[in-house]
Amino acid sequence: MAAPARRYVYYRVAERDVEACAVAARAAFAALPFAVELLRRPEVRDGLATLMEVHGAADEREADTAEAHLATALAPWIVGERHVERFVPLA
Repeated sequence: MAAPARRYVYYRVAERDVEACAVAARAAFAALPFAVELLRRPEVRDGLATLMEVHGAADEREADTAEAHLATALAPWIVGERHVERFVPLA
């Protein structure tokens, strides 16, 4: 059986809202059955910071459910869209 794809989700948040978004994100992550790492790009562009989540879901259904939950929970702070990228380990 192939390893599940890892999801990398990135989005932009106003610099002034980064801390509030991070608090909300961590609260939303706590409700998930897998770990999520939250990162940020060190630079700010046009007043916006880029945040990234690295998801450790065990399967695609779990990841899809989590993505819907997180997109809703973080919508008040996100400027634009959440971008989801999927990667699998090399054999």
